[in-house]
Order: sequence, then structure tokens, then C-alpha cells
Amino acid sequence: MKTRRSSSDAPRTPRARNRARVLAAILAAALLPVSLLSSLPMAAATVEAIVRDGTTQLRAAASCWEIKQTAPSAPSGIYWLLTPRMPAPEQFFCDQETDGGGWVLIGRGREAWKEIYQGVGTTAQVRTTVTGTGAFEPRQLSATVIDGLLNGQAPDLLPDGFRLRRATSPDGLNWQEARFKVVNMDRWVWTFSAEHRVASFTFGLGNFSGGLTRSFGTDQLFNRVVTSEAEAQNWTQGWAFGSNIRGTTDASSYVWSATATTGNARPFTQMYLRPKLTQADITFAAPDDAGAPGYSQRPLPQNGAQPTVWGVTGLANGRTGEMNTEAQDFAQIGNTVYVGGNFRYVQRNAAGLDRVEQSYVAGFDVNTGDWVSTFRPVLNGQVKSLASLPSGKLVVGGEFTMVNGAPAVGIAALDPVTGATDPGWRLQLENRITGAVVQVRGLSVKNDWLYLGGAFTHLTGGTAANPVYARAGARVRVTDGTPDAGWNPAFNGTVVAVDAAANGERLYASGYFSMSNNATAYRAAAVQTVAGAPLAPWTWTPSTTSGRDFQLGIQEAGNRVWLGGSEHSLFSFDPQTFARLSGNITRNGGDFQRVAEGGGVVYGGCHCGHWNYSNAFTWSNVGTEWTSADRINLVGAWDAASGDYIPDFNPVMKGRVGYGAWGIFVDSLGKVWTGGDFESSVTATGAGQWSGGFVNFPPRDSAAPGTPTGLTASTDGTTDTLSWTASPGQPSVYHVIRGDRVIATTTQTTIQVPALADARYFVRAADAASNYSATTAVVTPPRPPVTVQLVQAAAEWKYRFALEAPDPAWKTNGFDDSAWNNGTAPLGWGSAGIATQLTAEGTRPLSSHYRKTFTVADPGTVSEVNIVTRADDGMVLYLNGTEVTRVNMPAGTITNNSFATAAPRTNVATANPVRLTLPGSALAAGVNVLSAEVHSNYRSTPDHSFELTATAVLKP
Repeated sequence: MKTRRSSSDAPRTPRARNRARVLAAILAAALLPVSLLSSLPMAAATVEAIVRDGTTQLRAAASCWEIKQTAPSAPSGIYWLLTPRMPAPEQFFCDQETDGGGWVLIGRGREAWKEIYQGVGTTAQVRTTVTGTGAFEPRQLSATVIDGLLNGQAPDLLPDGFRLRRATSPDGLNWQEARFKVVNMDRWVWTFSAEHRVASFTFGLGNFSGGLTRSFGTDQLFNRVVTSEAEAQNWTQGWAFGSNIRGTTDASSYVWSATATTGNARPFTQMYLRPKLTQADITFAAPDDAGAPGYSQRPLPQNGAQPTVWGVTGLANGRTGEMNTEAQDFAQIGNTVYVGGNFRYVQRNAAGLDRVEQSYVAGFDVNTGDWVSTFRPVLNGQVKSLASLPSGKLVVGGEFTMVNGAPAVGIAALDPVTGATDPGWRLQLENRITGAVVQVRGLSVKNDWLYLGGAFTHLTGGTAANPVYARAGARVRVTDGTPDAGWNPAFNGTVVAVDAAANGERLYASGYFSMSNNATAYRAAAVQTVAGAPLAPWTWTPSTTSGRDFQLGIQEAGNRVWLGGSEHSLFSFDPQTFARLSGNITRNGGDFQRVAEGGGVVYGGCHCGHWNYSNAFTWSNVGTEWTSADRINLVGAWDAASGDYIPDFNPVMKGRVGYGAWGIFVDSLGKVWTGGDFESSVTATGAGQWSGGFVNFPPRDSAAPGTPTGLTASTDGTTDTLSWTASPGQPSVYHVIRGDRVIATTTQTTIQVPALADARYFVRAADAASNYSATTAVVTPPRPPVTVQLVQAAAEWKYRFALEAPDPAWKTNGFDDSAWNNGTAPLGWGSAGIATQLTAEGTRPLSSHYRKTFTVADPGTVSEVNIVTRADDGMVLYLNGTEVTRVNMPAGTITNNSFATAAPRTNVATANPVRLTLPGSALAAGVNVLSAEVHSNYRSTPDHSFELTATAVLKP
């Protein structure tokens, strides 16, 4: 997958464009453009140009590499990173020194590295303890986090490959740099002990190629990497040296071995990647004003098992082979899940607490896991299959011959509450092949029919008085068990599993047979459900037809037919053409034994371990065309629609012998029950526990929190403050989105962030499982109005100070004031701070006069004009010849010798300024003039002054 390259700048909003237009109109004709520009508030003129140096969430970079390019002197340490594939910024350790820097640490530790998709430990643990003895216990980022750091780039396309920094001496003073590249890895996996092909490698000097990631190098000393686990090293894994390198057993040793003589020592190792992503390489999607949708991870079971409440144990028939495991099938009726198999007891723990003898089939409460003690049927042989009838009865199939003290060969219908045999549903099976026994190994209910698969030849039951011939496969009425005499697939070998198609037109069957009604049906068949049981043509054959091969699990799911069996194979097929659509081979371990479906997920059970190879088709040589090697342990999950392996589900279970999973069932609560010879499992807390025969896995959290409400935003021009109402469900954290990306996370419902002009904010809630809600609708903080200074303080004014009256036109725009004096405000006399002293010979004039012109290109862009001046002692103000206010002046006509009506001192007048707001419509397009006359209360007044500022407020 290639990352997209485009600018990350969000488009300018209509509001931003309007502000820019208004500003341009004002500045275009301003007489003082420098002054006007400098008067604009910074928030309105700022463009978001964040320095992506990784020092804060707001400054999160696309990679450690981008940080190094942005800040070349940045030291190694912890930095914030964010790509479009990550839900929010997160901190990681960056090596900014080695080979130009830019390396992100994805794992570190000594022995006991794991190959699981979810990694080991937390992201915080990986970044905070990167070296030293405290870092010996491995911590590895999850594959999801690593794919996010790569922004979806295929790991095999990384130009610098994978980097290992390995200690070469027990004291940790000497180190080796090793790097390697692989072939065909389209997403991150930790399965390096699988057969990933090595494209090239180096140990500091020289470039080499070839080998597999489980072992490659040029010698058996330090120039080798071995990732496979070994019994001699206590079954631990790591980035081991060659077989001739031995470590020490000391807990503080940087090069460890289980014994002093054991080769392939496990060194303390740090693993780094270097995605060279910058802002130019990534594209974030900016939400629309209505907001963006949320995200919920797909429904899947947790990797951690549900704590054991009850289990089953003991081998009731005394046989120990893989066909006799303790738990083999499940079914649910109401709130009870039934477990069938070869167990003898039900009990609470490994010590046998509350042990009760209840052989072969038992019921457990789906909600609590408690044993249902009212359900007490008595059988004399193992149960291999279960089904629920439309009537609510439970059908059991298997190898028994007696149920509740009466003959019942291979099959019976039971009361789901008590386990009593249903007297209205009777069916007897026979196997007339010499020496053969009756088995019912598969059951499937569809419409009016119960389909059976197993080892039998004749059926008698319901209203059929005489035996009906139907070999290894049959169907009977769900109401009373009457066999259909007109439908006989006549398989020539045992049927292991059956699954009726969703449309009821076919029965899929798998097993040991090779023919059906004398037509070829090698180990798998699609039998039409019309009279005569003809085959739908399916010409597939497995990779080997040695006669010892078989197919054990079959399931229709996701418009595919899934088939699993010998040669470690699980394949899916097109149900129309029967073309093979996908292939999976488990390289180590064993065959697939059960296939089940639930919630769009196909589950495959096997006695397999280690790895599943996707798009592989033969065993034991998986070839070179496989696309991914993923960890699998006894049960795996696949997307039913696409056929893709789902690596998220990777539980840890162990069996009595290791026979794996023979039964899989998804209950009404979404829990996945897995049965076999299981004796232990690991819970969600990482604790080991006893598991008796079966393990169930509760569904993981796949529900996003509710969307926050009531988002508001305010600003003081420097800081934006956001507040919202908490989401329902107590989310773990809130993501604050500005523009196109998350810039902050918080557990609170309010936050302050640096202000940005025309910022578009959204908030969403996220939980610990990385589900997040839809965002709120956009909120933009109301910004301080954009203003332009029309007349500044200490401006230069035209003024006149004389006894004779001025020209009557002195207030108007067209008046020629070139003969007037120029002076800097404040103008006057008698007080400190006067910039221009007014003086006169002889009698002091009673009034002074002032004019100031300014230009406005488009008065329609101005909302209002705010004027601040003073009355010292009295004043009259005019705009374009029209009086706009008078203060401390008499009513009527004002003359040159009119006395002010009050005599405030200058300091008092300054402390009580005259404030006036005029509408923008009072302005004229082009030149405007402010005129003022200041009058004294008496000629000998000790002070007299004038100052004025005028500010235009622009329309939003």
C-alpha cells in the first residue's frame, strides 16, 4: 500500500475569505497603510504553520524522521507522532543519533519475545524503559500501532528495512548493528520465526542476501540472527546469535543463555523502523461541518479467556486418542449452552472442587457459566454432535447405544431442562457393514429437516415402520424423526461434518468418503436436497489423495464454502462455480478439525501451532506465493466475506495432549466456546487458569462511546477554550480535533489550546479499545472583531488657535486646510504630556479647532466606528461636517467665543473620556474628515487640551 502525497493544509473557510476581502478593501485606499496593518490583532492575521517537532500533541510529527529534518539538533528521546492511520497522537521513543536519526523503537527485550499480533505490554512501556536490565523483559508494540506508524505502508517497502541493535557482551558495553529486509510483507506481523524470506541483510559490513527470518546470516557467531524457539533455551524466543555464541545465566546479563553451554544466546535487543514520512506524504481528512462518523472495531472475541466457573474432565470411555477429546460440540437452547464429548465429570477447578459425575453431555448457564444441575441425562458413550430442534428439544449424536436406561443407538432427543428422553421423537440407527459401529458425527437443522452425517446405513423412526437405507448421510423430520426414504447421498465412507446451506438447497458434507451415489465426491460434497440427493458438481481434490487424507470441517459462510482437514489446510470456495477462493496452510502443528461461523467471522479449530500461511495451498512446502504468516494457536479467525485471516484473535490455550479444538460455537452473547482436550488458558489479565475441556472467550468491546454534546468554544485571542457535556458510558479519553487532525486528548470535559484564527473544532469520545464516537458538529470560537485604526493616538492634526472665527466651511470635507498649522496630539496647554503647545499673543482665544482626514474605500465593510476623545473643558465633534456629539457645551449655535459649561482639569477629563460609537454608514466612500472644536470655561483657565482616536470595526 502506498501512502498518498498532498498538502495537509485545510481549505480556507468562507468566513476567513470574507475577512481577507474586508481587510484588503480597507487597506487599498488607506492613507496610513503601515499603521493600519500593524493595528490588526495577531489572531486574525495568523495562518496555522505548526512546527512538527513532536514536542507536544499539537506539534505531533508524521515520523521520527520528520522531527529530525525539522529540528536537526533534536536529541534521542520521547516524541509525539501522528499519522492518518492513528486515532490520536501518541508518544514513542526516537533514536535521533544513529545513521542520521529518525528511528522509532517498536520493541526491546532479551529472551521471551512473542509472535502475537497484539504485541507485549503497552506502548508506554516500550517508550519509557528502552535499555538497561529493567528493559530485559520484552515489550513490543502491537501490529496495529506499528501499521499506524507506517501509515499503511507495506513493511517490505521500508527503504532502510528492519534494524536490530544487539548487545554483544554480557556487561552491555558492546553492541552490534544488524539490518535486514524481507520479501512480501504487506502488514506488520511479529512472526519472524516463520518462513519470511530475507531479501538482504547486513551486520555493519557487507551486504548479503538469502535465508529465512527464522535463521539467516554468514556464520554461527555474531553474524547470524535466529528467531525460532528452542527447547535448550527453555522454549524462549529472541534475536539470537549463532549456535557457537553462548551467553551467561546471570539475570543481569545482556547476553543470556539457559545454561553456560547452550548456544544461540539471546542478546538484549532493540528493534527499530525508519518510516520517512513527512507532512507532504500524508493526508488527513477534515470533517465536514456536520462532523465525522465514529469507528468501532469489528466484533471479535477477546484474546483473554473468560475466567473458568465450571469445566469438564476425565475420559469417560477410557480412550485417549484425538477422536475422544473431552469436549467436541456445543448447542444452545434458551440460556443453556450444552457441551458434548467424552468427559466423565463436571467440576469447578483443577482440584476437583464440587465434582459431579455427569458423563458425555452437560449444560452450563450462558450468562454465569454455572453448571445446570437439573439437566442430568445418562448415556453410555461419547457425544460427538449436538443440535437444537425447532421444538426446543436437544438432539445428541455420537457413539452411544443407551440413553437414560433405554436403547438409543447413535442419536436421541432430550428434554433441555431435565435431560429426559423425548418419547415423541424416536430414531434408531444401524450400521450393517461388517464389524462397523454406529456413529453420528455431524448434525444440521434446516427448514423441516434434521441432517445427519456419520457412520450408519439404515434408519428407523417416526412413522417409518421399516428401516430406510441411507448410508453415512440422511435426513429426518424435525417433528418426529421420520427418515426421508427418497433422499440418500450414499457416501462410501464416514461423514464427519454436515452443514445445510442457508437457502436449504444443498447439504455440504465432509469426511473420509470418495463417492456419493457412485459419483466422485472426494472428501467433500455438495448434495442437492431434492429427491435422489444428486451432487452439485465439485471437482476439487485436496493437495494429496494418498487415501490417508480426510476433510473434517465444512461450513457455508460469507457466500463461501469453507473446508478444513488434513494437510493442515483450510480453503474457501465459490458456492456457484466451486472455484477455490482462498487457501490457508498451518505450517507447524496439524490438521483443521472444525469450522464454525458467527457474526461474519469463520473460526477454524485445529491441532496447529505457530503460523497460518495465507494464500498457501500445499503442505509441507508452503511455496513462495503466500502473502502473510500469522500466529495461530489451536483456533483462528477469518473474515467470512473476504477470506482474510484476522490476526487480532490469537488466544493462548494448552491441551492435555495437544489435540486442539474439535468444537467451536458462538453463543447468543457473542462468546466463542472452544472445545477439545484443553486444560489451561490465559485470561484477559494475562493470568493462567485451569480450563476443563472447553474455553470460552467473551466478545471484545466493539461499541463506540456516545458522542459528546453541547460543544462550545471561546477565545481571548491567545487561548481557545473548549467545553462539552460528557459522553454516556464514561469514555476513557476525548479527542480534540482542529481542522483535519487530533491536536489534544483529555479525560476532562474542558480544555484550553493555543488560539488560531478561524479554527474549526470537533470533539469525539474514545474508549480503551480504540473505538471512538462520531464527532460533534463543528464549532468555531467567536473571534475578537477585526479593527482598523482610522486615527491613532498621538496623530498629527491640522489645527487653528485664533481669536477670529474660522471659515464657516471649516468642518466639511472640501475645506482647504493647507494654511492651518500641523501639530501632534495631545494639543493644548497647562498640563503634562502636551505634545503641541497652543500659544497666542495678547488675549488668549476661547476655543481651538482641529481637522483630521482619512480614507475608506468601502464603508459597507465597516460595522461601526468607535471614537475616544476628551472634553477639556468642552468640545463639539463633527464627521464630514455633521455634528456627532457635544460635551460640556451649551445648546444652540456654537460660536468662536462660546464658553464651555464646565471646567474640568485635564487629568479629570482624561480619566473620564468621551466615548462615541457611530454606524459604518456615517462614513463616506473615499475621503472623510473628523473636525473638533474645544472651548474653555473661562479665558484664564489653567489647562486646555485635545486628543482623539478613531477605530473602524469590520463586519464579520
